[in-house]
This record gives sequence, C-alpha cells and structure tokens, in this order.
Amino acid sequence: MSAKGRRAGPDKQAARRRQQRQLAKAPLFYERPPFQGYQEWLIPQADGRFEVNSDTPPESRAYFARLEQLLLPLYDGRIPLAATYLDDRISEGSIPLAGPGTVSKVPLDQFAAHLGDHGNHAVTGHDSSPCPQLSCTGEDHDQAEHTIWQHLHHLHRAGFVLLDDLDVLHLAQPPRQRGGRWRLLDQETTAAPSPRSSMDD
Repeated sequence: MSAKGRRAGPDKQAARRRQQRQLAKAPLFYERPPFQGYQEWLIPQADGRFEVNSDTPPESRAYFARLEQLLLPLYDGRIPLAATYLDDRISEGSIPLAGPGTVSKVPLDQFAAHLGDHGNHAVTGHDSSPCPQLSCTGEDHDQAEHTIWQHLHHLHRAGFVLLDDLDVLHLAQPPRQRGGRWRLLDQETTAAPSPRSSMDD
C-alpha cells in the first residue's frame, strides 16, 4: 500500500472528528436548519465591530451596538438572523410556541416553566453577561427577565429551539452528525404548522 493510501484512513477520521466538534459547538452554523433565518448570518469585521456609515440613523446604530454587546458573545462572533427575531419575540413578552398541530402565544414566565419540564434541554455556559435591557431602566433590573433572555439564547445557540419562517418557536433536537436531520419535537417533519387564530388573540 502506498504512503498516500496509508494516510487516507487516519486523515478521514481526523476530518470526521473535526466536523463533530464543529457541529457540537455551533450546530446552527455548520448544519443549518431548514428555515430562512439560518441562511443569512451577521458577521462583523475583524475587529468585532459592524461597519456603520457616518450617516446611519441612531436607531440603526443602537441596533448594531446591541448585536455587538449582547448577541455576538453568545453566538461566538456570528449571528444568525433568526437570533435577532428571537430577541424581538422575547422583548414582546410572549413566545409563539408550536405544539402538535397548533401554535399558542405563551407568556415568558410560563414558557420558562415549560422549558424547566424538559431536562434534556440543559445547557451549560451561562454567565453574568451584560443586562439585555429589555425593560430595565436606570438601576432597575429584572433578574428573572434577564435569566429567561439568556437561557433562551443559549438554548437557541445549542439548537434546542428553532424559529421557523413564521417566527414560531419549536423545541428541537440538532443533528448528531454532519448531514443529519433536524428534529422538531412537536412533529416529525421539518414543515412548520400553520398558525391558528389564537396567534391573533
């Protein structure tokens, strides 16, 4: 057997191990879910800042500052658009949650309790990151709200929750290997359920 042939096996094994590590660390990026919010990513410049023109409106500057300060650290320096949509849903105070054939708006505190019933969604790596400033003003700080915000983004980064093309949240299971299938735990297909009238209540 040639030297090239002898190297092929170990090289392939090393490549598979590298892919497994990548998938475990960033499943949303390396095995993108089948929804539009994961096809486009916000990636800053080498200095970790987004390029903002001098004539950019203040609200856009504030938007990119929030991304830099809060979401970039949580998502390891690159943010799927779906993460910004999740941020919007959290700030509204309720989450459109998919169930078997239905969608319901669940208040944040109830949603946090619902997640607590799913031990397989434990995620490590929580820290005392900056306050997300959802409803905190001045020295007022809602620690419970901050905890929910942080926990949801950690779950999302790990692939345990996904947003479909209607911004409906699904409890999910990421693929265990490259080329694997994402599982939505409320259904066994990747098609999102149609929202019911309860979404407009």
